[in-house]
Amino acid sequence: MLKSSYFYGGSAIAVALALGAASPALAQQGSGATVVEEVVVTGSFIAGTPEDAALPVDVLGAQELEKQGAPSVVQLVKTISASQSAIGESNRYNGGAGTATINLRGFGSSRTLVLMNGRRMVDSTQASFQGGGQDLNFIPTAATGRIEILKDGAAATYGSDAVGGVVNFITRKDLDGFEVDGEYTYIDGSDGDYSLDLAWGSIFERGNVLLTAGYRHRSRLDINDRDWARTRMDAVYYGGWSGSGNPGYYGTPGGTTFFRDNGCLELGGQLTAGVTPTTNTATGSVCRFQFSAFNDLVNEEDHYQLYGEVNFDVTDTVTFHGEVAWNRNDVPNQRLSPANLTTQFPTPISAGGTSGSTAVPGFNGQVPFFVPANNPGLIDLRTTCAAPLTPGQCALMAGGVTMNKSFWRAIAHAGHPTNPDGADYQDIQSNAFRISGGFKGEFENGIGWDAALTYMESEATVVTNDLLVNNIQNALRGLGGPGCNPATGTPGVGPCQFFNPFTNSIAVSAVNGATNPYYRGDANPAVLNNPALVEWLYGTYTNVGTNKMLVADLVFNGETGIALGGGNIAWAAGAQYRYNRSIDDWENLGDVRATPCVDSIDDGLPVCSDPVGPFVFFGAQEDYDVDRDVEALFAEVLLPITDDLEVTGAIRYENFGGNIGSTTNPKISARWQAMDWLAFRASAGSTFRAPSQVVIAPGSSKGVSNIGGSYRAVVTNNNPDLEPETAKTFNFGVLLDFGAFRGSIDYFKFDFEDELTLEPSQAIYNSLDCSNPAIVARFVFDGACSANNVIVLNRYNVNGPDTKTSGLDFKAQYDFDNFFGRDFMDTRVSVGAEGTYLLEYERSDFTLLGAETVVIQEAQDRVGRHELTGEFYSYPRLRANGFINVDGGAWNLRYQIQYREGTEIIGDPCPASGASAACRYDYATSTFVNVGKSEDYWQHDLNLRVDLPSNTVITASVQNVLDEDPPFVQSMYNYDYTNGNPLGRTFKIGVKQTF
Repeated sequence: MLKSSYFYGGSAIAVALALGAASPALAQQGSGATVVEEVVVTGSFIAGTPEDAALPVDVLGAQELEKQGAPSVVQLVKTISASQSAIGESNRYNGGAGTATINLRGFGSSRTLVLMNGRRMVDSTQASFQGGGQDLNFIPTAATGRIEILKDGAAATYGSDAVGGVVNFITRKDLDGFEVDGEYTYIDGSDGDYSLDLAWGSIFERGNVLLTAGYRHRSRLDINDRDWARTRMDAVYYGGWSGSGNPGYYGTPGGTTFFRDNGCLELGGQLTAGVTPTTNTATGSVCRFQFSAFNDLVNEEDHYQLYGEVNFDVTDTVTFHGEVAWNRNDVPNQRLSPANLTTQFPTPISAGGTSGSTAVPGFNGQVPFFVPANNPGLIDLRTTCAAPLTPGQCALMAGGVTMNKSFWRAIAHAGHPTNPDGADYQDIQSNAFRISGGFKGEFENGIGWDAALTYMESEATVVTNDLLVNNIQNALRGLGGPGCNPATGTPGVGPCQFFNPFTNSIAVSAVNGATNPYYRGDANPAVLNNPALVEWLYGTYTNVGTNKMLVADLVFNGETGIALGGGNIAWAAGAQYRYNRSIDDWENLGDVRATPCVDSIDDGLPVCSDPVGPFVFFGAQEDYDVDRDVEALFAEVLLPITDDLEVTGAIRYENFGGNIGSTTNPKISARWQAMDWLAFRASAGSTFRAPSQVVIAPGSSKGVSNIGGSYRAVVTNNNPDLEPETAKTFNFGVLLDFGAFRGSIDYFKFDFEDELTLEPSQAIYNSLDCSNPAIVARFVFDGACSANNVIVLNRYNVNGPDTKTSGLDFKAQYDFDNFFGRDFMDTRVSVGAEGTYLLEYERSDFTLLGAETVVIQEAQDRVGRHELTGEFYSYPRLRANGFINVDGGAWNLRYQIQYREGTEIIGDPCPASGASAACRYDYATSTFVNVGKSEDYWQHDLNLRVDLPSNTVITASVQNVLDEDPPFVQSMYNYDYTNGNPLGRTFKIGVKQTF
């Protein structure tokens, strides 16, 4: 048993990457296995290492995946039970769209190493928005022959980043002819998803050639097409709601808030007193705005792939392998909120500002936006004075008004002026290119060698809009518009136009389609906003991020001639050189050096104490260009103690240079065939992960995060003092084989120290203590120190808390020679299940950098918990899959089931105030109650494959047969996008023709 390996070779699949519809880890165990001698399995460089050796490796074959209906790449991410908290389905705000990553053990996708044909891939720049890692969309689907998943730490073999495990995509070598493979999936509310893959291969006497091309389209799914995705704010606390809306709060130039504009409920907002629902129109209530109404549950995406490979026997002992791959992901018109809340404000004229605000200065030398008394919208609002505004409030407007910094945004229910759906758009395009080649041979003395060189480059371009601070303020003064010179123009005359921020300019809500009873445009056209003027308020910035990688590998292997009871001692040794370079280029308005301050768009001069750019929400960034060289040496030895006992030892040395230094990581593993039907395996080792050059270089970046139920500006600071993180890993498994029954259970354990992570923004916010200078220094306030006045939060890249996680992987399968013991149409049945049961996921206290006595987050056990608004993780205690497969020879029918145990939000229970995402409002008792644990999620699928004459294969699938909605959890879209399925019942048909 030790010297053979089972896997499925063979035919291509329509979206081979898509592994996971119901039980990807079981694919290796289906019927029709072929015995293949000396397959090199991921996790070892020793030739002949079998799949059922000491390491927990699952091998997924293309033919079996066809039987599963060839599910999508995102389903791979979600359905492998050992993968936790993987994101790829939903619209990720301002980044990450169009990519898919895998996250073994839930450590973050940057801790799962993805290989292609055993060689490294470069990190995707877009995947950095999802925690880092490599983009699975790059893998050529039509070329994929099998996938190997190592669910164990592998730093001793592959080096840094192989912390949680390794996923190795291996291309096929079997195609001799031409294949066309097309699929279409019907999705209610969407135009559907479709793909086309072409493959041509030729097998000749001394090798083979493979060429493939692929195209895949995902159609957008509007959030409004799923009734569970939009709910009242008080029912979910968050759910895509913000306290910064329009209608907003306004006050006197002195800053006192005294009225809220009309139309909140009528336009589709929700009034809350604090977070308690109310219809009270008093100024103590806040108008909440649901910005997610303008989002999509699924983005429109286009994916393009090209791949070529050649394998050739140069001599009888030397072979050549070369491959070239190219990929492009397009996410056009990713839908966003029409405008963002404000985190930056005009510079006062007295301080050299150019936009003309005369409001009293506030924090950081900045002031609120100011609406002067001659603004036509304000004049109409004041003179009409429609209830619930009072005459006293209207009288105070005569001198002009300021915007409340926390509870206002320039555009909300009005929608974007020039886009028919009212949303704003951003475009994301990523391109990646990879070339790899090398020679493999054997010396006359029997020692094998493998030398290869790999180069890969990934580039992503993101084009995003945001409102410009000075353009807003100038337009409020009547000096807005592309043809107006604020220094010489006359307010409201000629090309100089007024922007009216009040709801009396809105005829119909872009959120709920309702007619606005406070609309005054018909009676007073002066209150209307020219769409071209509103368009002029926006500025566009482009970010181009590029990652480059060059890897040289050299490996030797052989046998020593020293014989033990089970055979000769085998060994492998080698070296690796890696060069990585990361480039980030922010163009024009997004470059903080070119446009450091809000006034820089007018005169190019910096007039601010905190240069973060000209936008109201997004901060301008600084370009960087950093690189790193890594040298590694490694060795491995296999000791066949007896015919039934093997022990393998591995060690790797890596040198990162600079402040990081070097590391040495050992690993030992063993497998004992105790009986014909019983085997044991175990492994123990250490792993290592170095901080990237980007986060240890001086500098910072400004973004946003959901904090306290609202998006707020967050400055993320780099940390040159970061140290590497380390982890100790352990695995112990039992393997059973009773002929028709096969099963295994593995206990795994990972202990991390000095975890590389970010200080959690919500935890810092929750720890705000105005008497503690170390905490206060992390914030910028709108006025006095208080949680409600927080405008900007500072956090750092840090070596965080220690983490301990452990659990059980299990799988079992029984293969009948017939139909459950009976003869029925010459069919054979297989029944199986697999899953992962988490025992612990414990993190120690998280302390504040620079003030280690300040605990910002107490120790947590994340098993069965989620947090999907700031940190984006979800850890069901049990994730399991099962199937019943009926094989009729020329046809195959499979029933699959997925199970995900429910989770509850981490943190404190629901307070009486309701100010927690753990709360929902109970209208029967007029109190807030704890949401508690979400419902368990079950999904049932049916997949049919039929082999027709003339080499035609038809596949048909019904996913989510019972049309189950995903259970509610606290997130932007009210479901767990790392585990749930937002698509509902889908129907897929596929046709593959081989010529």
